[in-house]
Amino acid sequence: MNLDDIKDNLKSQLGQIWSRVEDSAFYNQMRDRFENLTPTHQKLTLMGAGALLALLVISIPYSYYSESATHVGTYEEKRALIRELLKVTRESSEVPDLPIAPSADSLKGTIEGQLHMAKLLPEQMKGIEVMAADTGLIPKGLLESGLRVSLAKLNLRQIIDIGYNIQSISPSVKMSSMNVTANSEDPRYFDLEMKLVTLAVPQPQIEAPEPEEHDNKAKKPFKRGEH
Repeated sequence: MNLDDIKDNLKSQLGQIWSRVEDSAFYNQMRDRFENLTPTHQKLTLMGAGALLALLVISIPYSYYSESATHVGTYEEKRALIRELLKVTRESSEVPDLPIAPSADSLKGTIEGQLHMAKLLPEQMKGIEVMAADTGLIPKGLLESGLRVSLAKLNLRQIIDIGYNIQSISPSVKMSSMNVTANSEDPRYFDLEMKLVTLAVPQPQIEAPEPEEHDNKAKKPFKRGEH
């Protein structure tokens, strides 16, 4: 079938459809109403019908455009999410492993040594107390031990230096709270209370080497004539 035949068939089918429309009661009723309108109303009716037809024609490609824009937006959101996930994965792989946290006694001794190096007076060192590890933020199962460091009559420089040195002891030692209050005897100085916790870093599992298999069988002596 060539193009001319297709055109003829299409014209024939459209003609049959238009004939059915003209024979319908609804069409005849609407035509009678249209003919009874004034010329001005007829023009307005034709303009409204044309606008409605144009709107219907435009709505078809617009619906496809709107749907494609929605798909593009969904694709860009998923792409951004995947990029963020890859970034987080890469950053997490670059984070160094935490060392094993020092024990409570070892950490206490280290802090005492730092306080002695800071040349604090005996009256300024109120004591270091081992306590249960609890921060309210980190689950207790991830904490090992806790310490409370109490100092008195410090100036601001001493508070900054001591806090920085203690915080730098180990990445596995975290300062959970720091409370600074004015000294009751001399308001020019401050009392300091710090609470520290150590993280329960799991120790790497070192597999024991498998024992080498030894052949305990006695070697049979070689004798002449044996093959």
